[in-house]
Amino acid sequence: MTSGETPSWVRRVSAWEPDSASIVADLESNSSETGFRWFELVCGPETAGEVFEFLAGRCPGLTEEMVEDLLTPDDAPAGISYGDGSIRLASTFSVEALRRDQKRERGTPQGVGVLQFQPVEILAGESWLLSCWHPRRMFQGTSKLQEDPPGSAEEIFRGVSQRWQHGRCGGPGDLGISIMHELALTYMPAQRALFSWLEDWELSLYMEDDLDNRDELPELWGLMAVLRDWLSPLNHPGLRSDIGKSWLVASDHRAVIEVDDRIDKALAGLAKLSERLRQSFGLLHLEQSEEQREQSEKVRHRIEIAAAVFLVPTLIVGFYGANTWVPGQGRHWGFWVMVAVMILLSLGAVIGVIQLQRRSSRVAIKAGGERRRARTELLRGG
Repeated sequence: MTSGETPSWVRRVSAWEPDSASIVADLESNSSETGFRWFELVCGPETAGEVFEFLAGRCPGLTEEMVEDLLTPDDAPAGISYGDGSIRLASTFSVEALRRDQKRERGTPQGVGVLQFQPVEILAGESWLLSCWHPRRMFQGTSKLQEDPPGSAEEIFRGVSQRWQHGRCGGPGDLGISIMHELALTYMPAQRALFSWLEDWELSLYMEDDLDNRDELPELWGLMAVLRDWLSPLNHPGLRSDIGKSWLVASDHRAVIEVDDRIDKALAGLAKLSERLRQSFGLLHLEQSEEQREQSEKVRHRIEIAAAVFLVPTLIVGFYGANTWVPGQGRHWGFWVMVAVMILLSLGAVIGVIQLQRRSSRVAIKAGGERRRARTELLRGG
């Protein structure tokens, strides 16, 4: 790499001045005494040595340990404070809810989708800011399906620039808080998407006779749990009253509280979703109980009819086989009398069993109506 050449793992370098617009700067350009640089990186821990060598002279106080922490993606967001706390690492993320099938008609059950997380590490010093976009992770339920290359940061950069130009400026930590704010804008849409998927599942209870999406409810619970586990480490206690507990060293307490508000709202929404999911699991258990009961009823009805068909002939044949005198014994007409009696009594027994089954079915239908009303009340209550 020649002098002044931008490494491939540097996505962008921008210079920031308080109370002025951000500008994209050359690596070797000098920023003013009051300004600082934001280095956006896209690389992994295997390049830590190369990254440190490149940034050490440009970022006072930076150590190789900090660079390794910055370039190593966490399983869930976790912040780190170095030395006296003037340099801090914040682990955060954005999230997007994706449908499996985007082409289905409105008003029809569409099933549970997946969540795609974009992990982002932010390291803020006194006169510099580093960020690293890590590979995106896609989850179906609690299972990680795949990892994809880091997504674009253009929308984040535009949003941060607009906030900066509208007076939400300060030092590197404040810029880092603005990045976290833009990422946090994705939390509520993802949480609302989970609610929408749950409503689709509930809709399927009415539109489909046979419930064939039992696996979707556990998947939805898993997605809710994964999103909650990613959000919870960002919910720092005492942050609203003490800016010193912020993820990064910042001067704009209002901006810190705005990010915390978005995290709190998303967690509160997930708590409500958890309650709705518990109700839905009750509905699922009710549906499964109804199906099992119906299957048991069908099997029992077949057995009852078969028993009625064979019971009467067996009884009569046994009666005629006794070593005693019976009417028509030794005569042809006696045989036909026996056959006629078997047919008539068998028909009578089958008709009696069917009548009893119909009466039982009417009771079951009435009970099913009560269960459906209970299911409707549960859904409305949610």
